[in-house]
Amino acid sequence: MSMSSYARLSYKLFKKKAHDMALKNRTLDIALEQAQINVRPEVFISIAIMNAIVGAIIGLVVAILCNFMLFPSMAAAANPVVIPSMIGYIFWLLPVIIPIAAYSITLGSPGSKLRGRAKDIDKNLPYAINYMAAMSSANVSSAVIFRGLSHQDIYGEIKNEAGMISRDIDMFGKDLLKALHRAIVRCPSRKFQDFLQGIITTSTSGGSLKVYFMTKGDQFMKENRVEQMGTLETLGVMAESFVTVVVAMPLFLLIMMAVMTMMGGLSSTLFLYAIVFLMIPVSQVMFIVILYGM
Repeated sequence: MSMSSYARLSYKLFKKKAHDMALKNRTLDIALEQAQINVRPEVFISIAIMNAIVGAIIGLVVAILCNFMLFPSMAAAANPVVIPSMIGYIFWLLPVIIPIAAYSITLGSPGSKLRGRAKDIDKNLPYAINYMAAMSSANVSSAVIFRGLSHQDIYGEIKNEAGMISRDIDMFGKDLLKALHRAIVRCPSRKFQDFLQGIITTSTSGGSLKVYFMTKGDQFMKENRVEQMGTLETLGVMAESFVTVVVAMPLFLLIMMAVMTMMGGLSSTLFLYAIVFLMIPVSQVMFIVILYGM
């Protein structure tokens, strides 16, 4: 796969440093392959370093603009300071915070992507195995089954995994067992790895793949039902918590502060701002993040 101009420039500038870091980070190569990011580890590390440098430049420019142009009173000692000087110090942290974040996010992106691929494979695995069991019942060979599975878009990332197994067999001339061994290393899903290992064991021991596919299909369908029931119960608890935390609690606090204000003459403006602009938005974002993760 050809590299972009940005990747070539990054690798040219940081080639030696990236090679040394790649030798120390042996797991990055496997993570890139499992995430299907088609670049070498040293190239990827070079891109991460370049992103950090670009982030530092952007952070420095933003800090200068904010301190000397957007808030010119902070640059002139004779003029009164319009905003607290602490905000100016925070702006000067941007050249440090942005590159660290850019470098960390870049290096962490393969892990995030492979976890997403693993979830997608686990979600579609019971249905893909039922497809394989149906094909095997018609006495179709395993190589043809994976070739047919590679054309089924409804199975998500399993289609890509089956496509690479079929590619290893048809284009690279590997036999089925070697292609499956290679797929076990390449696949990010533990369930799919165990399933492929079972195919190898069944084939080498003279067992029936049709029986194996049907047995594993029933097993994964039962496990899928249990997981879905658990997810639904968790969503029910989350819905009740959302009503309590985001709806009922702010109303209760507003009523309580209104009563306290009438009784004691206390000003509740600050608390109202905290509830409306801080408590409610933060609570909603927290629930969104949790539900997205589920």
